[in-house]
Amino acid sequence: MANTLSSTWNAQRLLDYARVFPWTTPSIGESGYQDEPAVSFLDDVVKKIMAKANPWKWNMFPVPVFYTQPYQQDYPTSISQNVIGWLMNATMIDINNSTSQPPVQPPVQCVQNILPTSICGVPTKVCWLPNSMAITGQWPGAGVTYNNPLVAKGGGPSNNPLTAITDSNGNIQVVTTYGVTGSSQPFWPGAGAAAGTVTTDGTVQWTVQDPNGVALRLDYLATFNSTVFQFKVTYQQKPPNITSLTQTIDPIPDDLSYLVKQGFLAFCYKLVDSAKFQSDFQQWMLDIQEAMGASDRETQEFGFYPAESLQGGQGAGGYNYPGWIGWTSTGQ
Repeated sequence: MANTLSSTWNAQRLLDYARVFPWTTPSIGESGYQDEPAVSFLDDVVKKIMAKANPWKWNMFPVPVFYTQPYQQDYPTSISQNVIGWLMNATMIDINNSTSQPPVQPPVQCVQNILPTSICGVPTKVCWLPNSMAITGQWPGAGVTYNNPLVAKGGGPSNNPLTAITDSNGNIQVVTTYGVTGSSQPFWPGAGAAAGTVTTDGTVQWTVQDPNGVALRLDYLATFNSTVFQFKVTYQQKPPNITSLTQTIDPIPDDLSYLVKQGFLAFCYKLVDSAKFQSDFQQWMLDIQEAMGASDRETQEFGFYPAESLQGGQGAGGYNYPGWIGWTSTGQ
């Protein structure tokens, strides 16, 4: 379910509003339902409002939750590159922790790019890249067990092979049901199979991912039998493309419609008075900045979390990884 607010403003309503002002006539005409230039004006306005590097809460969306797997750096998802704008924040949780220790770990930084690595450790950064660029494995063979990373699901820390592979036909496949692979390699769908296509492999199920989708990359790798971290990542969605007079300004809520109207009027000046357009445009930019500040009134949370010992050296566990704290074969 989308988490956007419903807007009552569309391009036609803005067009009717702008025509109240006689000076807009040379730009948008006196009457009628001609799409241009009104649709282009509104498209520019919406994109400029949402292009500002502000974490608008009405534009927050969650990435599907994923769990760290042994020696896996990239985690393909079903999110399209056409949707994701930029990663906003990420939370890492020691999901199976049944001790008194806090399960939520220090914040994970969202960054633009992370290089491939073979270094094991506690993840501190995450970025996104196209699924087609993700590092994937191959079918692990017959009779191989994929354990669910959640103790509550009967699994726990494991020796899983990579859960993201490229099949023999070039499709990116992700384990979506844990189990044991079959006695022989499954019959994979043909090359270029549709995203969401499911292949049954013994009791394991694989699901095709769109190569133009988004994969999340971590800066450090988990090890065999190490702590399972659950990642919850949120992102800001790209601005929509306004293509018709009936389309609303979603996801921009109505309480910011004054900015949309102001920007639309400024663009109406673009074709008739360049100097006036420049002055109104600059004022509009300042008003957007003020609105961004108004939406950011809550106190920010800051913290200092050293990634390593201040005196150097490895952390607990091998390869600077904490290992599995408090886990037994019974999951207690």
